[in-house]
Amino acid sequence: MHNMNASKCVLIFLFTLPFLWAYPQGAPGDTCMNMMPKHRGTQSQLDGSVYRVTSTTTYIPGQVVTVTVDSPSGAVFKGVQVRARMAEGNPEDIIGEFTNLRPVNKLNYINCQGKRHNMVTHNNTDLVSSVTVDWIPPNENVGPIVFDVTVVQSFFKFYFGLHSAVVNPSPTAGSLSPWAKVTNTISPAMTLINWDECGETKGCLLYPRYCSGADNCKAGLTYKMNTNDSTISFEMMAKAEGYVSMGLSHDALMGDDQTISCTTLFDTVNIQNGFNFAVNQAIKYNIREPKNNLTNLEAAKIDGTIMCRFTKPISEQMNVVLEEFGDYPPTPFTFNTREKLFVFIAWGKTYTLTDVIAYHTEMPFVSEDSVDFTENKIHRGSVMPTLIRAHASLMAVAWLGFAGLAIIMARYYKEGFNDKKFCGIKIWFHIHRISAIMTFLLTVAGLVLVLVKLDGKITQDESAYTHMCLGFTVVALVCAQVLSGLLRPGLDSKIRPLFNFFHKLMGTAALIIAAAAIINAYKITDFTYEMRQFGERTVAVWAGTFVFLEIVHVAYNYFSSRVLVMRADSDEYNLDKMSNNLEPEESTPPSNILLAIFIFFICCSITAALIMTIFF
Repeated sequence: MHNMNASKCVLIFLFTLPFLWAYPQGAPGDTCMNMMPKHRGTQSQLDGSVYRVTSTTTYIPGQVVTVTVDSPSGAVFKGVQVRARMAEGNPEDIIGEFTNLRPVNKLNYINCQGKRHNMVTHNNTDLVSSVTVDWIPPNENVGPIVFDVTVVQSFFKFYFGLHSAVVNPSPTAGSLSPWAKVTNTISPAMTLINWDECGETKGCLLYPRYCSGADNCKAGLTYKMNTNDSTISFEMMAKAEGYVSMGLSHDALMGDDQTISCTTLFDTVNIQNGFNFAVNQAIKYNIREPKNNLTNLEAAKIDGTIMCRFTKPISEQMNVVLEEFGDYPPTPFTFNTREKLFVFIAWGKTYTLTDVIAYHTEMPFVSEDSVDFTENKIHRGSVMPTLIRAHASLMAVAWLGFAGLAIIMARYYKEGFNDKKFCGIKIWFHIHRISAIMTFLLTVAGLVLVLVKLDGKITQDESAYTHMCLGFTVVALVCAQVLSGLLRPGLDSKIRPLFNFFHKLMGTAALIIAAAAIINAYKITDFTYEMRQFGERTVAVWAGTFVFLEIVHVAYNYFSSRVLVMRADSDEYNLDKMSNNLEPEESTPPSNILLAIFIFFICCSITAALIMTIFF
């Protein structure tokens, strides 16, 4: 795997996810096995009668079969994909070779599954009313075959899942080839995963880190080495709507990873093999590969939980065509579970009426360390990289803790602590200054951590952009606060009241914007549902309690001063002065009980924020 430059505010593993842009020069190689355009989440049109696929009704091994894609009504189209597969046997094998593409400048070849020219796609967006290709079948009888077609009429309108009539081998085709008889069926009668064996007879990876099994885990997997036949068995589950996927990686970053996915279509659960590929370390998508090396396949969906079980070779070589339209022969990648590997788990939805993996809206999680598959240990993972978790922790401590303490000290405790001083300075000011400096240092440190993780890149992710803008605003304000504090005018300066006003204004604004930034952080689309709920509730409770304590402080000061006024009036103390000024000379001491409550509240807020970064 390669190092990558992340362009997201939270660097995540876009696991088993094909790239979502349009391809005017043809479908990319990752669609060889699913043929589903990923046009910003657009679903396929359901009317299968708009376009048709015609060919001969029989084929002779090695001899040309002509295939035409057109519309009975004369409807035109911009894009197309055509492939041939066995109607029986293994439907994942893309067979034969295409040649003689017409129109010549409209079509192009794709090399799928390490084979040459076994898929056709468009070469441009020119409108056509029909395309015709010649297909050369294998030199042996592979049984009945079907041509699969996808037609793209426009970016947001395409027709997926079109098929030709079954093309049977001719009577002279000879006996069926042995390899065409191979099937890799999936048993739907899957028994539940036994999580009690974790750490004893098998190793496990669990998420969230506090969970222990199916009852309280969002996702997890088990593994067990079968040394007698050089295989390793996996079990996998997630509470998801469409799919759960695992990835084996040589490091904790995306790129050049083997993936295995369990996907649902109605009541059926399928198992898919794949490979995560990063183009120029920026574009990332999943290439679906045949699952020929996977055995003992079981899968089921029970009460909203997708689970599957399979066995794979301990050492497996995947031959991957890396270029979208070329790079033949394929590039080999080896994944050996005798070596330590990082493990990813992702989950999400599939496209409507398909088992094609769609964009996931929750971040996948990755094992904290590389996994030694020879050891039956319980591993934990996190959806956030270490530096991002550290960034979140520092910002939470800074703004849910020290910033609020600095403001409370300056507003309500200038007359506190019995006016005691330390080194000639009142204690409240020491606390205020230390809290302000800690807020500044933690904020800058948090900013540095996330910039290091993102390699200095500015996020282009829409859901993270607001958080980024608010964050930079907070950093600017806290820097201005510290600088203004260092340059504050003396007590007898004419501009001191003006300084006090703007210093208070900037401090309050920074705290409010910081709270908004934290709330927007949990709105980043890749956060898990549980993280968003927990984080948003934590900040909401923090904000509500902070405002409530502010009101309590104001009310306490007001009623305390009224009590002093009434006492002064009843004692006829300094009556002449009181007639001109109703405020007594003695001040109201701040409440130490309220201070203790506020500090306890700050500790609870920080603890809640840290729980999220630690346990998710």
